This record gives sequence, structure tokens and C-alpha cells, in this order.
Amino acid sequence: MRTLLGLLVSLLICTSAFAADEAADKANRAKFEKECAALISAGGPCADVATGGGGRRGCVAKPENLEKASPACKAVIEEWKALKK
Repeated sequence: MRTLLGLLVSLLICTSAFAADEAADKANRAKFEKECAALISAGGPCADVATGGGGRRGCVAKPENLEKASPACKAVIEEWKALKK
């Protein structure tokens, strides 16, 4: 019984930690859409990369594209990199 209770508590903690990570990723994605729009919109270097899964953020994070990014966009990418750890 004690083991089962411990397992349930750890499951609840892991679930809430995952939800917090997901919320942080969602917030970062919204900032990314706003701050890095020049790089992901039509005509930008990452315009043809599919949405979702971090592909566009990964494209913008490439050194050749990141040097073209605004300071706000660079900050969003750095925040995204920190989230992945």
C-alpha cells in the first residue's frame, strides 16, 4: 500500500512538471511567431519549414539565420534552447 501511494505521488509530480514544460514551450512558441516573423514568413529563410516539432525554431537557430534575426528573436531562440535541457 505504501509503495502504491509513493508511486501515485511521483506520478502526479511528473505529470505537473510535464504540464509546466508544455506551457513554457507553448508560450515560447507564441513569442517566436511574433518576434521571428521576418524569418518564417514568405520570403524568409525558414518559410518552407513545416510548423510544429521545433523545426522552424531549429531553422532560425542555425548560425546563418540567427545572425539575420532581431535581438528579440535571438532572445526567444536562447529561451527555447534552455527549455530543451
